[in-house]
Amino acid sequence: MNPITLSTRLSTRLSLLALVLAALLPLVLPKFLVLQLGVALAFAIAILGLNLLLGFAGQVCLAQGAFFACGAYTSAILVTRFGVDPLLTLPLAAAVTACMGVAIGLPALRLGGLQLAILTFGIAVITPQLILKFDGLTHGVTGISFEPPRPPGWLPVGADTWLYLIGLAAMVICVLVMQRLLAGDTGRALRALRDDPLIARSLGVNLTRVRLSAFAVSSAFAGLGGGVYALLNAYVSPQSFLAGRSIEILIGAIVGGITSIGGAFLGALFVVFVPEWTADLSPALGGLIYGACLIAMMLLARDGLAGLCLQMLSALKSRQSRIRSPNRTAAPRPAAPALTKSE
Repeated sequence: MNPITLSTRLSTRLSLLALVLAALLPLVLPKFLVLQLGVALAFAIAILGLNLLLGFAGQVCLAQGAFFACGAYTSAILVTRFGVDPLLTLPLAAAVTACMGVAIGLPALRLGGLQLAILTFGIAVITPQLILKFDGLTHGVTGISFEPPRPPGWLPVGADTWLYLIGLAAMVICVLVMQRLLAGDTGRALRALRDDPLIARSLGVNLTRVRLSAFAVSSAFAGLGGGVYALLNAYVSPQSFLAGRSIEILIGAIVGGITSIGGAFLGALFVVFVPEWTADLSPALGGLIYGACLIAMMLLARDGLAGLCLQMLSALKSRQSRIRSPNRTAAPRPAAPALTKSE
């Protein structure tokens, strides 16, 4: 069998196994932990969008927290003001946030590197202030609370499990979209833009279209994650979307691996659970321990947790192949010719 085909089938089977295990987790975990995993899925969706923009398109963006907030408030406003079904608000939140991403991507076409990072981080900084400014729509400091979606009658699960399954389904859809984008011409155009824009333009790549498409899809993912986050908490407020939220999403992307799809979920687990664990270890030194964990991660896993896992698997496979291979004895050297009497 072709090694590439074998690798593809193995990856597909592992993905299906991981999906089945993730769907069965609510059966064995307590409710509060299921809710935390749902929050991690919401962050993973936003991190996946940042991986597309930063890891594959080479565009630095620090506004994922603003897109996250846009998606969350879109879902909350549609539910409370217009009576839209909570599940139907998720694609609408992604669409609204995609338009926001294109609007931000237009002036960013002439920028790059640190300038683009500062521009997008400025958007993350002013987002909470804008939420407070339009208090007639967002309810200002008090925020918006609403009833979370209830599980359908034909599905015998609790409310927490149903919310977790909603986040899991949204994550699966985003992963499939991501794989589809990276497997075709769009993925090659994104990598060409990341490696060298001048060469990409000489090869016929429309840089404007590719950049705007990357911003649109990345912001749509963040908006969808924000919508899932809003449904999980049934409440949104400006305090949940400060500028530090964008930094948390960036940390999750780097820790998980910016060029890895699976790394998005690993990074989300890190930013959701590690700060809580460090605070439980020592309330006074929680920030110090968390910072030490970040430093250790960058020293031990420069390619992120996903890269570290791949290195460990590669080392394990090479070790197993060495153990299974038979010991080869060295071939005997030919004897030197004997000297004759005339010599």
